[in-house]
Amino acid sequence: MTHGWHEVRDGLVHGGYVAWEAAHEAPPAPGQRHLVPLYLRLKPPGFGSMSLRAAIAASLALPDVLIPAHECRALEAEALRAEAAGPGGDGWPFEVRLVAWCPRSLLTAAPPYWEVLHVGPPVVMEAALPAGTPAAAGLATVAHDSAAPMLAVIDDGIAFLNARFRAAQDRTRFSAVWLQAQERLGHPGSDPDGDVLCGRVLTGPDIDAMLAAGGSEAAMYAQLNRSLLPRHERVPTNHRAAHGTHVADLAGGADPWARDPMKAVRLLAVQLPPAAIRDTGGRRLEGYVVQGLRWILGQVLARAAGGAGVPPVVINLSIGSLAGPGDETAFLADWMRFELARHARIAPGAEVRIVAAYGNARRARLVARAELRRAAPVRLDWRLLPDDHSASFLELRVDAGKTRGLRLSLTPPPGSGLPALAVDWPMAGEGLRLGSAQGPVAAVTATVEAECALLHLTVAPTAGQGPVALAPAGLWRVALATRDAEPVRVTARVQRDDTPHSYRLLGRQSWLDHPEGWDWDPETRDYTAPSGVDGAPGCPVTREGTAAAFAGADHPGIYFVGAVRPDSTRPEGSRASGYSAGGAVHLRRPGESAGPSLAAQGDDGTVLTGRRAAGVLSGSVARMSGTSMAAPVVARRLVRYFATTPPAARSPEAERRALLGGAQQPFSPLTGQGVLVALPEDEDLPMA
Repeated sequence: MTHGWHEVRDGLVHGGYVAWEAAHEAPPAPGQRHLVPLYLRLKPPGFGSMSLRAAIAASLALPDVLIPAHECRALEAEALRAEAAGPGGDGWPFEVRLVAWCPRSLLTAAPPYWEVLHVGPPVVMEAALPAGTPAAAGLATVAHDSAAPMLAVIDDGIAFLNARFRAAQDRTRFSAVWLQAQERLGHPGSDPDGDVLCGRVLTGPDIDAMLAAGGSEAAMYAQLNRSLLPRHERVPTNHRAAHGTHVADLAGGADPWARDPMKAVRLLAVQLPPAAIRDTGGRRLEGYVVQGLRWILGQVLARAAGGAGVPPVVINLSIGSLAGPGDETAFLADWMRFELARHARIAPGAEVRIVAAYGNARRARLVARAELRRAAPVRLDWRLLPDDHSASFLELRVDAGKTRGLRLSLTPPPGSGLPALAVDWPMAGEGLRLGSAQGPVAAVTATVEAECALLHLTVAPTAGQGPVALAPAGLWRVALATRDAEPVRVTARVQRDDTPHSYRLLGRQSWLDHPEGWDWDPETRDYTAPSGVDGAPGCPVTREGTAAAFAGADHPGIYFVGAVRPDSTRPEGSRASGYSAGGAVHLRRPGESAGPSLAAQGDDGTVLTGRRAAGVLSGSVARMSGTSMAAPVVARRLVRYFATTPPAARSPEAERRALLGGAQQPFSPLTGQGVLVALPEDEDLPMA
């Protein structure tokens, strides 16, 4: 039975994803705790003075708030730095952020010195791991030459025993590997309200001991995975190939039988939990990435504790989600900027580069852009697939302050029996839900971002088991009209909810269609190109602005990499790979990415897609494609740049020459400033 559309207000302040999750949260079982991870910025409270040190101390003392031990140590170090620095212009010398796990009720009763930047999906905190199980809080203590660069990889399935990552037969190049897993409560005997365990950290000596013990690599991975992850999870290192291993090999793999210069490069890795990879929407992914980034930079800073210098580090991130504001205010983009600024504050002159994949969604029909006028409403056909076990999300954005006179229409598929919705753009913090006896079938939530007003459309899964609310598959019509004479810029983005390759198929990707159809695409030789020219009247679905959600991060230390493939018919010798995302050109919002920083080879040819690199087990190979495989090639070049260029000779221009050569290449929304130039040292790339 359908209960129709009804207004809701409670719990919407943090956006549509958080509101949808809260509406579906079941009570915890005995012995469990339902908590949400909060990503926070400390701020001076109003109507009173409070020092930064006092705000840190108060945060650490809050009841019912779980802060991991390594976060606590970082906060205590920041408190000492704040005391030494003295008051700043507003009384606080610098910005401090933290990650904490809290009851959902704290979202509406947060301390006045907390600013909630992001709310992660709920976590069921299980009982503690057995006593003596290593936690994720430890820091590696392997000696390191501060002049030599380090390479870090944040990804899934890191085969850390593979011979491609060894300095010798029984000696790893990994200083530490964090194998992330579902968060759990602290060890028995420790303060149950004072720590959160998230997997396990293996130090270099731990890995060396595993290598010295000999035996099957596969058996060692399987044993470790069984101790950390549920049996029903698909764990990449239990299989032939793994995305993270492939990426790590392209970025830093070395020939185990030759005098390879990459053997001198020490490695760090964060292996993301399978649940974060399975959720391609990024709700689980981004939080673990932030924690991994903080841990990596903490590892690098730890090497300076004994008086040594801080080594340069290149961090490869070949993973991401799609929807979001598309500018530097996106959660992950903003947090990466903060971590780079914090690292530079703590270690002045220390060099960090983040190399990220630009995205693979150029032809996925997930983005639409249009100029809304009174005589020209924007209409989209949102197609939901059958057998989709995950909710589907569509984000509609207009410029901030431009919602007056806007009216939304959402029409369920014909024959579904569900009522249509026609409503003026709601105020921020308000929304509507279409209910049923089993729960919400659809929802519309309004929030305000820094530059945009956001209307978040959510539709329940089209398939599932048990007494859950299901939505009909098919054509959901979305229309936005205005009664105002002033034109309004509209952007629509469908969030990814498909299932990655080799995982159990549960999510199926919804996509945008339009009655005006599609034009001939000469490259793929089919009718899949949006009709008309991007930005002109016609089909609003576009291939522009299809980059990863955090691609708007504007920082000289962050590179976004597109993918190209060889093409001898073109003067430049290559063309953008068909999947490689494009930057925004027409109707571009301030701060949106106009294109990647540069591009690198992601495919060996038109037919021979992808690049070869290591499989999970030593000696095995695999072939994978995507901007994920182009980014580590750039990361490898940057590592070689830091290894061969003395600090006095490093400069932005020298770095640009190392990547793009001496000649200036024209900017392109698909290849950015140009394509990575080929150099003789590229011969040491894996399986070249």
